[in-house]
Amino acid sequence: MMPDIDNGKLRIIEFDSFVLFDMLDALDAPAAETDLLKKLTGERRIPSARERLFELHFSLFHALYRLKEEAGARGYYLHLDPMRIRLARVPEPGRCCHYDPETGRHCCRATGGAGYCDEHLDHDVLAALSFDPLRDFYINPDNISFGTSPVLEKLMKGAVIYALKRGEIERALALFDLKRPSMKRIKARYHELARSFHPDLCPGNEQMMKELNHAYQVLMEIFVI
Repeated sequence: MMPDIDNGKLRIIEFDSFVLFDMLDALDAPAAETDLLKKLTGERRIPSARERLFELHFSLFHALYRLKEEAGARGYYLHLDPMRIRLARVPEPGRCCHYDPETGRHCCRATGGAGYCDEHLDHDVLAALSFDPLRDFYINPDNISFGTSPVLEKLMKGAVIYALKRGEIERALALFDLKRPSMKRIKARYHELARSFHPDLCPGNEQMMKELNHAYQVLMEIFVI
């Protein structure tokens, strides 16, 4: 590990990217976050204290999101899921790049030159163009300060929901046409769209208003800041 970076009460623990890459590259299956932390810190048990646990969690994912960009330049894909972290070499040209987190493998079926097979083309092209709020959160070292904030529980809940409902969240963002969402922007966009869809207004659209309300509820579960 590298020297820690102080950030108020909590510190970012600087994990060596070369060590982290080699550790992940040596694995033949996805790894859990807790297993990586034990190896990186040398501790047999992960601390139960809330703030210390968040400090370790944030530091690891801060390092992993930076490593993801470096790994991509080296021909690797880094899948980031607290329960299934996996570094896998990107398939050769002409083979499908769709990654299955359950198996820890790429599809690798023959493609028509687009990078994905017919089954995965539409889904993966959309996902590649979408906004990743988790990356934006973890890549900013200042956000470790949320570990001492009352909003921490909401942030972590939002991260879990995002991982479980990513497709639904992507559709909601598409409806709102937001590329860099925040609570303030979502609320402003909701009121703007509601003026077009509300059935009491002309022309109005009751079905679209229902979809808008549902999308709004989904997004407000995730973007709490």
